[in-house]
Amino acid sequence: MPTAGAAAMSPQRVPYTIADGEFVPAWLGDRDRPWLRDLLDESRAYVGRPIGELLLRLRRSDVDPRAGRRQAPAVHALVAWLRRAANGPARSTARQHLFRLYAAGVPGAEAMRRIAAQHGLSPDVLAGSLFADLPDQRLVQWPEPPPDPTRLALQANTSMVQGLLRHAHVLELRLLGASRALLRTAWLHGAGLQTVDHRDGSATGRWRRGASAGTARTLASLVPMLPWTHRYRLIAQCQVGIDRGRVVLGTGDPILPAPEPRQHDSQLERAFARDFARARPDWRLLREPAPLATADGLAFPDFALTSPDRQRTWLCEIAGLRSASALPAKLALLQHGQLVLCLPERATPLEYRSHPRVVPFRRRVPIERVLAILERG
Repeated sequence: MPTAGAAAMSPQRVPYTIADGEFVPAWLGDRDRPWLRDLLDESRAYVGRPIGELLLRLRRSDVDPRAGRRQAPAVHALVAWLRRAANGPARSTARQHLFRLYAAGVPGAEAMRRIAAQHGLSPDVLAGSLFADLPDQRLVQWPEPPPDPTRLALQANTSMVQGLLRHAHVLELRLLGASRALLRTAWLHGAGLQTVDHRDGSATGRWRRGASAGTARTLASLVPMLPWTHRYRLIAQCQVGIDRGRVVLGTGDPILPAPEPRQHDSQLERAFARDFARARPDWRLLREPAPLATADGLAFPDFALTSPDRQRTWLCEIAGLRSASALPAKLALLQHGQLVLCLPERATPLEYRSHPRVVPFRRRVPIERVLAILERG
């Protein structure tokens, strides 16, 4: 099954309506399973044949009346998958050498014989596959395990949304929980999201074309990571041709998630989350809350711990310190007055062992010491 997403659709080809100033894509869903299954079966019959033949068949076919305008995004997503999976022998070097011999006046049959011998092929095999590495001449190869109608529908939806977002000029994204992978990726790729955190542990990223670094294309590429956050809401102002409106995405919208990120960075974090939930089930534990702005960029605390009355929220960072050079940056996080820093005992500087918000640990973070800090307030 394809693990990477298809390319974004051209926004001019995205089927949508505008309702109350909002772009509404022609979402695919369970109602589309019958014709999506038939589309997959029809395409699978082309395995082993050039992908160009399949594309020609799809272009010349009448639109399935069950699909209507929703067929275009489904075909776009399927073709992108098949292009990625299609294979073909590398023949660019052979073509270059062959054309050079032609240019030097070597007869065609003799030139073909020489190049075929260099590549360990017969002249007939080389002639038949000379252009087989070009995009439309590569052979269709069906992914394993095979794609299913549900996944194809979700990928088509994702491609439509990404196509519209590439024409965004203002964007706001609010995230709550499990946002580290997305925000870190946005940061590393220079998406230019200006992030603000909130008391509830959520983060809001804002972007404006021209005023922020990064491009709308980069932001659109983050869409498949949204379903892995606990809650999200994206609002973008877009213009497609003469149409202006908002693109709105929220938790539960039918888009295809990216490959699953790791839930915890380490066994230490996994054990801490389990131990804390057992010791204080009335407290709320939020994994990967909003990042903190530091002098070196963004820092991503591991957890936000919120009291039952929702009046107090503490951040908790569990530092494995695989490298000693990371210690200064971890200690700098203590400038945030509501952060508990858990450090390996062997790496904790002597002057920090009595710090009221530092918890040294050996093999496991002592939950009782963390709880004592939370209860002192």
